[in-house]
Amino acid sequence: CRKLSRPSRKPVTAETTFKPKKSSGSAKVTFTFNASSLKGKTIVVFGELYQEDLKLAVHADITDQDQTIYFPEIGTTAKDKETDMNLSQADKEVTLVDTVAYKNLLPGEEYVMTGTLMDKETGKPVEIDGTSLAGKTVVVFESATYDGKEFATHADLEDNGQTIYFPEIATTAKDKADGDHFAKTDKEITIVDTVKYSNLIPGKEYALTGTLMDKETKE
Repeated sequence: CRKLSRPSRKPVTAETTFKPKKSSGSAKVTFTFNASSLKGKTIVVFGELYQEDLKLAVHADITDQDQTIYFPEIGTTAKDKETDMNLSQADKEVTLVDTVAYKNLLPGEEYVMTGTLMDKETGKPVEIDGTSLAGKTVVVFESATYDGKEFATHADLEDNGQTIYFPEIATTAKDKADGDHFAKTDKEITIVDTVKYSNLIPGKEYALTGTLMDKETKE
């Protein structure tokens, strides 16, 4: 059986060469690397000073806060306030609650969390009221800032935990006897209302309730 080779993982290192004009001062070492896998992690920078091949000094303290960089991570779960699910009704006023779980923040500091509703179909921000959302799906994007600077985002159009569905139904009522919109005033008649639905979550159980209304009295 042949072993699959894994990609080699190299340490992230950087160096700079300098000639000091004074015996004391500072020099900058700049690291540029792919940090996409570091969400929720904490890294510590170790430093070594060389003169040619001779090691002169080391600063390598895993507990030193001045050497530490934090990579926060946030995750969100959006629900409709009334249904407590990711299903909502397209009313004039809709209240969605997005619970943001965070990791690797510094305690005692003040952060700002900003949410944006995105239209899943267009990928653009929602700029309409709740009644216009029937049949649509919205996704909540979150951005976390500290001191006016963004440091973490959760923005995934395919994340079901961030997604709110607004179902839509349309009905067509007909007399069962002849399949048209006219019915006889018999003692017993049957009206069949065919309900077309969109934007429901498959696998869940739903109930349809019908009510006959007097068009003149609206009762």
